[in-house]
Amino acid sequence: MIYDRILFGFAAVWNLVAAALLLWRPEVVLQRMRIADPAAIWLARSFFSSVATWGLAYGMIALDPLRFRDFAWLGVISKLLYFSINTVALQQGRLTREAYLPALMDLLLAILFAEYLWRTSGQ
Repeated sequence: MIYDRILFGFAAVWNLVAAALLLWRPEVVLQRMRIADPAAIWLARSFFSSVATWGLAYGMIALDPLRFRDFAWLGVISKLLYFSINTVALQQGRLTREAYLPALMDLLLAILFAEYLWRTSGQ
């Protein structure tokens, strides 16, 4: 149970830090993604709401892993989609390796979330 709280607590912090960057420093994120369009700043800021909401959901799982267990399924799906989209962009040369690192972290978190779901399936 302590491991689960640490895992989802880390995921919450990970998402909330990313959300803060999207809200207050979107140009940094966009630069790493090779996006120079000034209008993209508003798109990045709107993405903030989704990333922050996921951070809050992971925080809820960290506080009560069994009560909010079902949120982890959605987290697996969300993180795998993010990883997949970024993998395609990397393969097409539209994303730098540096900008791809968060996608790798999300893949790792998706795997750990799936392991948590498997391990707690009877609870």
